[in-house]
Amino acid sequence: MTSIEHDSDAGPADLLAGSCGWANTFERVTVTYAVVGLTNFGEHPVPSTRLAEVLGRPVSEAEALARQWGWPGTRAGDGFITVNPERAKPAARRHVGIGDRRFGVTGCAFDIFYYAPLVRPSLHVEEACRATGTPIHLVFTPSGVERADPAGAVVPVPPWQGVPAQTFAQTFEAASDVEEVDANLCPECGPLYSSAEAAHGWLDTHPGSRIRPISQVWDLSAYRHYRDRMSALLDLKD
Repeated sequence: MTSIEHDSDAGPADLLAGSCGWANTFERVTVTYAVVGLTNFGEHPVPSTRLAEVLGRPVSEAEALARQWGWPGTRAGDGFITVNPERAKPAARRHVGIGDRRFGVTGCAFDIFYYAPLVRPSLHVEEACRATGTPIHLVFTPSGVERADPAGAVVPVPPWQGVPAQTFAQTFEAASDVEEVDANLCPECGPLYSSAEAAHGWLDTHPGSRIRPISQVWDLSAYRHYRDRMSALLDLKD
């Protein structure tokens, strides 16, 4: 039986709250997504003073944190921060489109829900289902999921409790930079799948894991709190 979650389930929000809580607590994760929001995922550079203001840090420290924890492909120095995801060392796992720009990005399926609400005016995500090869196309605006094709596309949810969660947290905390996180943790979080059935293989190899439809992940309360916090912190307008 497929472990797919529904809005009435009490457990999934709690399972993901641990992950979303990191975005609200750990400075390194705030840095990762702040550089995405401040540059509109690389559309333009941002003065280092702006990130320093967001973090409450001196400019030199903000630039150092951006180099270490900014989204893969981030560079910082000489007073500016730039993001070019295609110069990241890890191979792209999916492609995103913003206006006329289209580029490959690393990261796991969960990352999409962290950076999508920070991009203006909208974000297109394209990924081939690992199990079936079916193209998956998602469209997000800051206010929600505009499109999910296929409609049954799902996100794998690793167990955020017990030993797996402890191991995940320890690996995250021990990482030296964002690319180490990408290499060691993103494969465990999983890709997008075109349907619940297509995710069976991933579920079989990740005991205790579950899956959720795209719109339900967006609507989790922990993600809503994260979006509100980051939008206010970065002074993003709809």
